[in-house]
Amino acid sequence: MNTIIAILICLTTTVKHDFHTSITNAEYNPKTQSMEIAMKLFTDDLELTIKNKHEVILNLNSTSELPEADSLIYNYVIDNFSIQSGKKSVSPTFVGKEIENGITFIYLEIHSFPVAKELLVRNTVFFDTFDDQSNIVNIKLDGELESAFLKKGQETELVQF
Repeated sequence: MNTIIAILICLTTTVKHDFHTSITNAEYNPKTQSMEIAMKLFTDDLELTIKNKHEVILNLNSTSELPEADSLIYNYVIDNFSIQSGKKSVSPTFVGKEIENGITFIYLEIHSFPVAKELLVRNTVFFDTFDDQSNIVNIKLDGELESAFLKKGQETELVQF
């Protein structure tokens, strides 16, 4: 009986998903004049995408994690995610990552973020891996929250405050 319970617990704690969605939260910090960004990605989707692109296995959150994992993840993210303020395109810097229960949180920051009433958001993360991938981007600026829902064929959205 204990064996059956242990097996059921293992099966229910494994992250298995039939949908492909990421959530990105970006919030402007007026004290530091920077845009603080947190991306929430399924770890298995991230590992598969990097494996397909670079033919390497990241082994995230293990003792055998690839030493260049952070660099590969950062380069992939900045190739597929951007926030354009006014006519100025700005690149985020990599702050770090955390992995918890099959979810990878990627932290980015855009220093000296030029605040504008319109932001052009692009998020094509995992579009190269999954046809049904959708990416939700929530942006909080001066206490106001706006969201963009992006998918293949609609890779960018103009967010107005």
